Amino acid sequence: MNWKETLVFPPEVPISEKAKDLILRFCIDSENRIGNSGVEEIKSHPFFEGVDWGHIRERPAAIPIEIKSIDDTSNFDDFPESDILQPVPNTTEPDYKSKDWVFLNYTYKRFEGLTQRGSIPTYMKAGKL
Repeated sequence: MNWKETLVFPPEVPISEKAKDLILRFCIDSENRIGNSGVEEIKSHPFFEGVDWGHIRERPAAIPIEIKSIDDTSNFDDFPESDILQPVPNTTEPDYKSKDWVFLNYTYKRFEGLTQRGSIPTYMKAGKL
C-alpha cells in the first residue's frame, strides 16, 4: 500500500491531531511502527490518555447492542442484492471443473503394508499363481 502518497485526512472530517498521529504511527514500516516494542507503547500514546486499561473490560460498551441468538445479524446494515457484485464466468478458458467430475469425493489411501519391501506374500508375486 502506498500510504505516503495516498493517505489524506480531508479537512471536512473532524479528526484530532492525536488521532492523526496515531494513524500515521501505525502506517509506517514495521521496524518503526508504534507497538513494535510492545503493546504498552500503543497504550501510552496521547490518543489513549485517560483510558483505564486495568478496568476497560468492566465498562459498558460505547454502543450497546442486543444479540438475540448466535446467528443474529440485526445489528448489521441491510444491503440490496443488486449491490452485490456477482463474479462473471470466464468464457475464454475451457471449463476444467466439469472435466474432472468423475473424481469428486475420490480419495487415495496408500496401504503401507502392501508397499513395503517383503510384505507381499510370495504366492501373490507374478508367476507364482
